[in-house]
Amino acid sequence: MRYLLILFLLWGQYSKGNTTIYGTAFGAENAYVYVSLVDDYLTNTETPVYKTVVNSGGRFVIELKDLGIRNIVIRIQNSYSKLYVQNDATYFVEFPKETVDIIPYFSGSETEILFFNLDSTDINYKILGFEAWMDDEIASLYIMKDVEPVKFVEGVLQFKTEIQAAYAADTSSYFKNYIKYSLGKNLDNIQYFGAPTRKSKYEFFIKNDPLQYDNPAYMDYVNDFYDGYLFQLDQMIRKPLIQSVYNSNIAHMITAIEFDSLIPNHMFAEFIALKIIQQEYHSGSLPKNNLIDLTNQIRLNSPHANNQKIATNLIEEFYTITSGDPLPIIYLNEQYQLKAKQQKYLYIHFFDPNNPNSLSEISALKRLQIKYANEIEFISIYLNKNALMNDFSKRVLANITWKCFSLDYGHSLWSSLNVGSFPYYIFVNPNQIIIGLPALGPNPNGSYETIEKTFYDIQKGN
Repeated sequence: MRYLLILFLLWGQYSKGNTTIYGTAFGAENAYVYVSLVDDYLTNTETPVYKTVVNSGGRFVIELKDLGIRNIVIRIQNSYSKLYVQNDATYFVEFPKETVDIIPYFSGSETEILFFNLDSTDINYKILGFEAWMDDEIASLYIMKDVEPVKFVEGVLQFKTEIQAAYAADTSSYFKNYIKYSLGKNLDNIQYFGAPTRKSKYEFFIKNDPLQYDNPAYMDYVNDFYDGYLFQLDQMIRKPLIQSVYNSNIAHMITAIEFDSLIPNHMFAEFIALKIIQQEYHSGSLPKNNLIDLTNQIRLNSPHANNQKIATNLIEEFYTITSGDPLPIIYLNEQYQLKAKQQKYLYIHFFDPNNPNSLSEISALKRLQIKYANEIEFISIYLNKNALMNDFSKRVLANITWKCFSLDYGHSLWSSLNVGSFPYYIFVNPNQIIIGLPALGPNPNGSYETIEKTFYDIQKGN
């Protein structure tokens, strides 16, 4: 392919890092490329670690250093793809042309990245080959599960034997653990006569293995194994555990969990405490303030750095802004804090300058801003998706005569204010209390309502 030849010719123009990714993303020229690591596989929080730009030819280069074997996320505009990287490796990939109208923006559309010239020793090559084999085998075996159960069990055992023989010489502990836990989740969790018991699965998959926070296959297995764990516990354990929640005593909660025979050590018990807290917070069965307090105790006092990180991310997940909450302290740049000046109301407008509807929307906003400027301060914010603006986006931005900010994907504002789609509005009173989330927009909604009546009432002192 012509563009692959160009990529190889470009190779020598870049200094080689530990991991280099040469990519194409036709149709996304001048768009930013964001690379993130998954902080933890309980909250799936992402931390951006690299940013570059798709050039005018539709190509980009990513340089990563000393990550070891890690699962990364590449985001371009509203699409994302996941792949593995390892040190001292070079990848040639194609990011398929994505759809720019996917909503919401911050989850987007997952697409499979295409690899070229992938080395057979690379972790992606091995995982993709293993998964294709496993998928084909499970599809063949599953139809026998109820019809010919004896043949099904024989087939499962035979497949495991073949897997073991095929990868016996492989020296990657990461890959072998990936195989172990993928098989555990996809085969051993199937309900059939003679399937491994819960205790035997614990003995084989969990008891003697370290907590592998960065291995998605391991974390997927553990998250599945301990799903709904609070109500799997014996009443003699569950009762003091629930009491520890009402007492906001994390030490007592972890001690109660450690009494269960399916918990190997203190670090694991603390991790399971976080999993229970997360599930029960969203179920609403236990006091949410107590669960936040317990999480914060782990964040501040845990001797285990990974559990501290999960606790920090959980608190971010729990803190959902609603009307009546104070506007968080957020800096849009080094000097400017997101807040109204001179005791005005604040109307925050989030938008996508590439969206065709944004032009009429900003015309309506401009009329309101002129009319109510003495009472209402306007601020517009958009996601920084492109290094170069197209002509339409420039026209949109040229119509904004009030403060307007462009923020990167990794800025804390997006998660702090739960902005997931555009356009989106938040209205804040002079005391920095949110009184509209989301607020009405300048154009009529399905009920023919706009924000102008609110503005008019404020102006008239109503």
